[in-house]
Amino acid sequence: MSLQKRPIHLLIGIDDTDNLDSRGTGYHARSIGAAMDENNWGECNVITRHQLLVSPHVPFTSHNSAACITVATSSDHVDDISSFCRDYLINESAEGSDPGLCIADTSQVNHAMIQFGFLAKHQVVTQDDAHDIAKQACVSLQGLGGDFQGVIGALASVGLNGSGSDGRMLWLKGMRERAEQSVSVGELLNDSGIDVIQSLEGQVISNQDLIIAMGAWPRAIWIGGKATLIIEQSTENADVWQVARKEYLRQF
Repeated sequence: MSLQKRPIHLLIGIDDTDNLDSRGTGYHARSIGAAMDENNWGECNVITRHQLLVSPHVPFTSHNSAACITVATSSDHVDDISSFCRDYLINESAEGSDPGLCIADTSQVNHAMIQFGFLAKHQVVTQDDAHDIAKQACVSLQGLGGDFQGVIGALASVGLNGSGSDGRMLWLKGMRERAEQSVSVGELLNDSGIDVIQSLEGQVISNQDLIIAMGAWPRAIWIGGKATLIIEQSTENADVWQVARKEYLRQF
């Protein structure tokens, strides 16, 4: 990356940071995202969770998911961010884990990286595959412990986030604070990180005054590069709209 100061969007992919008794990768992703603001390096916009292949042929802790942190920053902060992420994962990843770290400017995300991400959701891919693709794209990819298996999910999460069409939000501005509240469409679009609100059928909701029951688990998903909240009518009262059920959202 150029050392000349310029605005950029970084994608920071992490994977395999936990064990069965520790805090999960999502916790570490949120901690890294919070550090961006705390150190004045930039603004964490979105943290996405990406489901990868669940198979006896793939080692994983519980769900085989990876995380990607998106950060609006400038090129002069890249070295600080990279060093922090590396040190954080080395020091904070759980005993027995195999942490991996991938850092890319969104402009570096290419077809091969996106294809690798989607392949990792459906079939076994290798560390060699990941390193070859990262090298060709001039993307930083590091194994930071154990057998370095986490490089697969780290690169996959960056490719999947960069595709704009995969992932569920582990963190998005103003969402956790609104759990169990009833909130208008206008408030969500104006005061949170939500870009689009749509029904299960894909209809975009434009009525600013429509009230949505957020429930205990309000998660947005990544569709077309936008943070999208899926809502549905209550089965008990057709006049009430609510965030789509957890069982539906967990497919993303």
